[in-house]
Amino acid sequence: MVTLTEDRLDILTRALTALSQDQCLGLSIPFFSEDEISDLKKETAALPMRRARDRVSHKGVVVSQDFDICFPAPRQGALENLCHVLETGCNQANAKMSEPVLRMPYHINDLAVQNYPAQSKGIGIHRDGLRYRQIVFIITLAGQSRLCLCQDRDGNGATVIDDRPGRLVLLSAPDFAGRDGDNGRPLHFVDQVTDGRLSIGLRQEIA
Repeated sequence: MVTLTEDRLDILTRALTALSQDQCLGLSIPFFSEDEISDLKKETAALPMRRARDRVSHKGVVVSQDFDICFPAPRQGALENLCHVLETGCNQANAKMSEPVLRMPYHINDLAVQNYPAQSKGIGIHRDGLRYRQIVFIITLAGQSRLCLCQDRDGNGATVIDDRPGRLVLLSAPDFAGRDGDNGRPLHFVDQVTDGRLSIGLRQEIA
């Protein structure tokens, strides 16, 4: 089970500070042990999956998808433990900061597990919905692929985010560090899924 240590709290505090800097909309930090990743992998791999829609559209923007998904994933067992550690860590880190970056207590109420097959086309360039606030977490549990942030929907300025198993990815969302609208949520995509990909997305949804 994942535990919140003082070292991890310090890592989260530094990560929130870095994410709040101008032009920083996403970053990756070392966070999980091999045993913790293994426990999460066993639990999530056993969840019932369904095929995601091949394409989703919003206001004329079409995003391709090539994965199976469990959504909403149950907040129980190892996933409940994970959510509790990330929530507690973010809220305690925020309280330690001279300039807090969270507008409200952080609470994860949206969990998705995605399983990309080998040679999957991944997911196209997109932003997470406006209903997701403050921070989006992405955790890769297995496989080899590429997660990138980019500047526009043509993929210009693509920057690779290290999301190998053991890393914790944080993406900015509206209400983090006073950001709003598109300014607070990066364009990103997943491709080059050469060896499959099993990942978790954790978000705070505001109705």
